[in-house]
Amino acid sequence: MPEAEMFVEKRTNPRLSIKIPVKYRLVDNQMEMKNVQEWQKSQQNAYTLDLSLGGLQIVVDQPLKVGSIHQFDIFLLDKTDCVCPYAEVVWSNEKSSGLKFLMMTGEDQEHLRNFLEKTSAG
Repeated sequence: MPEAEMFVEKRTNPRLSIKIPVKYRLVDNQMEMKNVQEWQKSQQNAYTLDLSLGGLQIVVDQPLKVGSIHQFDIFLLDKTDCVCPYAEVVWSNEKSSGLKFLMMTGEDQEHLRNFLEKTSAG
C-alpha cells in the first residue's frame, strides 16, 4: 500500500481567495536603496491568489528565493487603501510564491482586517 503524504495546516488566519494587484520589491540590507528612482526600478508587479492577515500567495514570473524578505504595496479593491507590509518568502515555485507577513503598521493591519471581513461577508 503506498504511503500517503500528510499535510498539516500551519496557518492561523483563514485565507480569502481573491485576485488583487500588488507591487513588491526585495529589501536589500546593504544600502536600502540610494534614491526613489532606484527603488522604483526594483519594483515588480504581481497579483494575489489568496490573502489573509498572516500572509498571501502571489503569481510570479520566476521563483522568489525562500527566506528573502520583500516589501509590498497591496492595493485593496476599494482603491482608497493600500497596505504596505514586509513579508518573508516561505515557499516558491515557477508559478507562485507563498509569503508570511513579518511587519505591518497597526493602521494597515486594521485596514486589511476590515477589507477581508467586508469581502468575505458579501
